[in-house]
Amino acid sequence: MSSKIKKIVIAEDNTLLREGLCLMIDSDPDLEVVAQAADGLSAIDTTLSLKEPPDLVMMDLSMPKMDGVSAIKEIKRQRPDSRIMALTIHDSDEFILECFDAGVSGYCLKDSSQDELLKAIHVVLSGKIYISPGITGTVMDGFLDGRRKLKSKTAWDSLTQREREVLKLVAEGYTSKKVAGFLCISPKTVERHRSNIMNKLNLHNVSELTSFAIEKNLIGN
Repeated sequence: MSSKIKKIVIAEDNTLLREGLCLMIDSDPDLEVVAQAADGLSAIDTTLSLKEPPDLVMMDLSMPKMDGVSAIKEIKRQRPDSRIMALTIHDSDEFILECFDAGVSGYCLKDSSQDELLKAIHVVLSGKIYISPGITGTVMDGFLDGRRKLKSKTAWDSLTQREREVLKLVAEGYTSKKVAGFLCISPKTVERHRSNIMNKLNLHNVSELTSFAIEKNLIGN
């Protein structure tokens, strides 16, 4: 790795954890936190607004307004060369595979030690893939060898990326007008997406929609 100081963006909604990560990273003379974000939408805006692209984005998966996976996909869409590392409590196959599908270069658990986190950062910055040792060997081997089990499509799989974004925001209690503002679309378009979501998932009210979002870990940590 070159001697150039590597610039890092941290996207994490927990203020205490975010500040702790900043202190840890800034203690390394080769690393510098250049921006922070407390929700998925801000993570995208912050990353893309920087004059110089960051060397790494550390992304929490469970955040307000937009989940981490959706934010990762959007950042990779606009900046395909971006290096992104997921930092999360989730150690299930579904989250791990979805993150690597979205384009992450690393997957690190939040209960990792400081030494492990710094090692993960440097591994990803060197251009390699990092997966937390706390994740089962079966998941690692299955992913890295490309031997994924074929899954039957579910109603969740039928939702478009935009529909998932609308689902999360509506479940968090935002009005159609607010959702429209966040996503830069019209309230009428939000209502159409909401109707499509209800039909695809066979849901009949906001309460059922919110319960579904919680089940899918779109809300909370």
